[in-house]
This record gives sequence, structure tokens and C-alpha cells, in this order.
Amino acid sequence: MAHYPVMKEQVLNWLNLRDGGIYVDATCGYGGHSRYLLEADKNIVLYGLDKDADAVKSASRELAGFKNFKAVHSGYENLDSVLKGEGIENVDGILMDLGFSTNQIRAGERGFSFQTEGPLDMRYDRREGLTAGEIINTWSRNDLVWIFENCGEIKKAGKFVDRIVERRRKKRFETTVELADFIKQLCRHKTKIHPATKFFMALRIAANNETEVIKEGLTKAAGALKKKGRLVVISFHSIEDRIVKRFFRDNAELEALTKKPLTADKKELAENPESRSAKLRACKKV
Repeated sequence: MAHYPVMKEQVLNWLNLRDGGIYVDATCGYGGHSRYLLEADKNIVLYGLDKDADAVKSASRELAGFKNFKAVHSGYENLDSVLKGEGIENVDGILMDLGFSTNQIRAGERGFSFQTEGPLDMRYDRREGLTAGEIINTWSRNDLVWIFENCGEIKKAGKFVDRIVERRRKKRFETTVELADFIKQLCRHKTKIHPATKFFMALRIAANNETEVIKEGLTKAAGALKKKGRLVVISFHSIEDRIVKRFFRDNAELEALTKKPLTADKKELAENPESRSAKLRACKKV
């Protein structure tokens, strides 16, 4: 099943496809955005990158009818080496959708969701070693406090970590639901979102080293653009958006095209409520 392409019309508008241009969907997932761009009929060449081997296989299969599309099993932090391997020096535009797909959430064995029983994995690329289970069961108290406060924006994380450390001494955390239920028991106040949401986000960010990888990916993307080439980035939480905002602001080669982040319109929110947290920023190389 294809991943819903968030803010697809805005993506198409801000990428400003040039007839015959070369583009990269740097997080192609299951091919939603890629299909929409290819169907714009601009005779473009499109490369789709993703760390998730399952997503690459699915995108290759779903978009097999487009001879001008190629899926590559790689992360955007390796964009320069991917393009070099394809014999490409510069591209006309790059899309980076920093969210993970509903397909990954539904796959319990991937460990992304606290609502589906599965191992504490959370790796985008299962070739890489660090899992969320290793983090929650072996990292020091101070390291856990740091990731929950800085990657999950959880206030007074120390009191939660003390209970987690106390619990893991007796028995390791093995599954997603087990950890989520334990966190829920620690939270006395009712909240709109599940108490485990921010904890799982922090573990996912740490397991995939997301903040550093995003910074590296943005740097590689800026370097790969032709003059007047476009970079469009969709983020899904404030940590990501701050990184993108600062990168656009501090890079002298880039000119921000969106003064403030754009959000999904009412029609899309009705069709896909998960797009409510999406924020789009666009820039061009000058």
C-alpha cells in the first residue's frame, strides 16, 4: 500500500519541475510523492532514495512503469556518493520528507508503534546495529535523560528514567507494548496523546541518529543542487523544523522561498489527519 504523499500539491509547486530536469526524492518511502512527481509529465528523471529496504522494493515495484525512475537503497546523508555512482554532478531539485510511513508503523516487527506488539527495534535501515531495545536497556541514566529531554522534549525526564532503570535491573524491556504500558503507568495525568508518544519518538531519533543525519543530508542536498535548483523539506516535529529553518538561514548559498513553514490545507487534513503536524519549507540555490 502506498504511503499517503503529504502536501503533494505544495511539493509539486515549490519544486517547480523543469522539463527534462533531474530530481531526487531523498526519502521516497513507498513511492507516493515520487508517483505524483512522475505523473506531472515533465519528462523528468527521478531518483528515489530510502534506507528501508522494504520501501525500496515496494517503490521499485509500484513505479516499474516509469522508465525514468530508479530507487536506490541509501540514506540522504549519502546523496553525494549516490549521485556520483550514477554519473550525475548536480540536480534540479530535491525533496526530503522527514516523516516515516504508516506502512512502517503498521509493521509490528519494525517496532515503531507502541500500539502494535513487536520488538523494540525502530531502525530505518536494519543493516545498522543500534536498536531502541539496546538504548532503553543498556544506556546510562544520564544518556537516557539527555535523549528524552532533547529528542523527545520531555520535561523532568529524570524521574521517568529512574523508574525505567529500576525496572530494567529486574527485567529487560523486550516489546513495544511492554514499554508503552510501563510508561503509561508512570504518567498520572491524562493527555491528548498517549504518554509513550514522545518517549518512542526520542528512542527512534536516537536509534537512527536522526538529528545529525538530517544536518548531513541537508548539507549534501545543498551541495548537489544546480544554480536556481530547489530544495523542499517536510518536517513533522519542532526539532526537525528548527534544524531546517536554521540551515536555510545560515547557508549563504540558499535563499528561503517560504518565510514561514507551510501547513496542510483543510481538504488534506480531512483526507489525512496525520498531515496535521507536517511543515513544509522550500529554498533555492543562488
